[in-house]
Amino acid sequence: MPNLIKLFSVVFFGLFSVLTAQIISAGSGDWDVPSTWVGNAVPTSADDVIIANGHTVTVPGGPFIAEMQDLTIRSGGTLNGAAYFSVLDVYGDWTNLGTFTTGTRNTVVFKGVGNQDVTPGGDEFNDLQLINTGAPGSSIKIKGNIDINKDLTFTSGILDLTDGVNPTVEIVGNVTISSGAVWTKGSGTVTFDGGEQNFTDNNVSANNIGNIVVDTP
Repeated sequence: MPNLIKLFSVVFFGLFSVLTAQIISAGSGDWDVPSTWVGNAVPTSADDVIIANGHTVTVPGGPFIAEMQDLTIRSGGTLNGAAYFSVLDVYGDWTNLGTFTTGTRNTVVFKGVGNQDVTPGGDEFNDLQLINTGAPGSSIKIKGNIDINKDLTFTSGILDLTDGVNPTVEIVGNVTISSGAVWTKGSGTVTFDGGEQNFTDNNVSANNIGNIVVDTP
């Protein structure tokens, strides 16, 4: 039996390695162009993506959707999501050590099936959607101050703001929280700094989102 368990472990590790690839940018270019990536393979939802120093990768406008597991923007690298109706579906972690540029119609969707860590890196998001469908307890942990230029739509999972940095949240647009979605507050502030904004929490017992600042222009 021990040998059988060892064999299963080797097979499982090998299968996981095949299913989860790491794709690195080969140079600047559009996300959907194979030559932008080492190996000439456009990333899929099964791939970890790295944007290297000195490279600017541009997400084309809709209906194209850029998919990935983990995303790492290295120092000196840029992910340009400024095209109209560009969409990024992120199934793993988001680590921004470089630059992320968003336009007025970009949407980033965190839709993992397990824990996700988000390091914003000081750059803004436009529309942000949280749709984590992992087992109970799976969370989207924010590991730095986050600025949302438009709407926050929180459909499922746990939004965790208890990281040691106690991140602040700034929102210009509307906030919609679906029934069952859990907002775990930290000690940072949540600032509503748009014009006319709506806040909707569809839970029977509304979430305590923490300290609130209303700073309308």
